[in-house]
Amino acid sequence: MFTAMTIIPFLPASAEQEQTPSAKDLFRQYCQDCHGPQRDGRGPLRPLLEQDPANLTSQITQAKTDQELFSIIKKGRGEMHGWSDTFSDEQILGLVRYIRKLSP
Repeated sequence: MFTAMTIIPFLPASAEQEQTPSAKDLFRQYCQDCHGPQRDGRGPLRPLLEQDPANLTSQITQAKTDQELFSIIKKGRGEMHGWSDTFSDEQILGLVRYIRKLSP
């Protein structure tokens, strides 16, 4: 029993877990160029857009329900296209949780 308990923590994660990007990784890869590394809507692509991207740390964004944020990410809003072809529902939920962690 002691041997099993000492070995189990050192077993590698499954290949699926290792290949699944975190919400933070997804944000960096797909969202940061518009929403910015500080998530304040001041990403490097901002000058190319007609409308400023949402400040994800703002009270306005944080006041939205999880369902509203999920829908915006999935279907798009304004100049932001929907991400349903790129992200699974589970990944979108992860992004919603990540956005919730951003409030100041």
